[in-house]
Amino acid sequence: MFYLYIGIGAFLGAISRFFLSSYLEKLIFFEFPLGTLFVNIIGCYAIGIFIAINLENKDLITPLVIIGFLGSFTTFSAFTKEILLFSNLNGIYTAYFLALLISSICVLSTFIGYKMFS
Repeated sequence: MFYLYIGIGAFLGAISRFFLSSYLEKLIFFEFPLGTLFVNIIGCYAIGIFIAINLENKDLITPLVIIGFLGSFTTFSAFTKEILLFSNLNGIYTAYFLALLISSICVLSTFIGYKMFS
């Protein structure tokens, strides 16, 4: 059942992301991807709430909402969750540096992959 809940949540998260992003992309703001920005902000805010009120350890909430829905809605929320937990152990400055490093490496990897095959 655990994997079925993840699948259902992932399906709903992907569909929600598509519709919300598509709607928000119609708003033009200097060609900035507003849909992606808002989806990531909403997803990160939601995962913060689930961590804060300790719903992460509930039987249905974790696979359906946190892993499935939010994981599919935005993978950035999962990344920020890991950085938050890392900061609790290692401090905010170390976590911020790690987030900046990982983000930079990922963006660089995207550009390298693009350049290699374009």
